[in-house]
Amino acid sequence: MTRRELRKHLVRLLYLKEFHEADDIEEQNQLYFDVLLPNEGINIDEDGKENLIQVYGKIVNLLPEIDQILSSEMLKWNIKRIGIVERNILRLSTYEIRYEQLPEPVVINEAVELAKEFAGEQSPGFINGVLAQIVKKRS
Repeated sequence: MTRRELRKHLVRLLYLKEFHEADDIEEQNQLYFDVLLPNEGINIDEDGKENLIQVYGKIVNLLPEIDQILSSEMLKWNIKRIGIVERNILRLSTYEIRYEQLPEPVVINEAVELAKEFAGEQSPGFINGVLAQIVKKRS
């Protein structure tokens, strides 16, 4: 699985998490792999699935910290009031910048591309701006 494919799946799983109670997440994630992906003609091998679940778990465990980072950079926005897709693209990207320490320009570019694919027309610019602030604060 490419890094871009991994990102797409992570955004989708984080999105799915928004609509379910903690007790239901494991079952919903299993449905994602067993029903949704096969219906879309997407096959993920066991290593890819294991890697995806591992990274997803890391992000979920760090969500309070990630949301705090985002909240501190979005002074005019409440993290809970931005679109669910945008919020989860920002969460994934913040995780990659802060905790995986992936190259910032690559992460920002990938986040913008995800926003173009999954979010509204103004989302790429918004996401670019928030992530630029996060990067600027780290410097």
